[in-house]
Amino acid sequence: MEDKLVSKHILDASQYVGKGKWKGVIQGWVVFLIIYGITRIPNVQQAMLDFANSMKGVAWLSSGVNFMIHGLWIIAILLVIGTLIKWREKQPFMELQIYEDGIGFVTMFGKLERVDHNKVYFHYGKYQKTIFIDCAVLGISAHNIPWEYFSQADVLHKNLERYANWDMNKYQKN
Repeated sequence: MEDKLVSKHILDASQYVGKGKWKGVIQGWVVFLIIYGITRIPNVQQAMLDFANSMKGVAWLSSGVNFMIHGLWIIAILLVIGTLIKWREKQPFMELQIYEDGIGFVTMFGKLERVDHNKVYFHYGKYQKTIFIDCAVLGISAHNIPWEYFSQADVLHKNLERYANWDMNKYQKN
């Protein structure tokens, strides 16, 4: 590969460490614990059961109330699984470099890994405000990264549109 660097863009690490990483997890647990705590109060449980009994014609209401009282622990299991997944999540790379003939990823250890354009697949996320990056050769799979997490996001966007592989049919996983 030739060494014609077009641009380099640093990925903001704050979304993978500290508050940025745990914000959504903490919000989910707080909401769950509030709902769980309220549904443990005997007077609230009785009021929920009385309301469900008064609406006997609505089957989903009775089952929903029973779930809120007796089955909410299932949600806790899902939250634990999600928390563990988030805990294991790591930043895929520190820097993205665009070359005329390939893409470079600077790993968390500072090592530059370069591959041809057809070995990296880029595609848009929500309303083209985020980007997905897949590179099976290097084991990089970065999903839903907002453009603004990269330095010089507008330059990155323009250069990726010009040089990168946006065609799944041209993507080579090996």
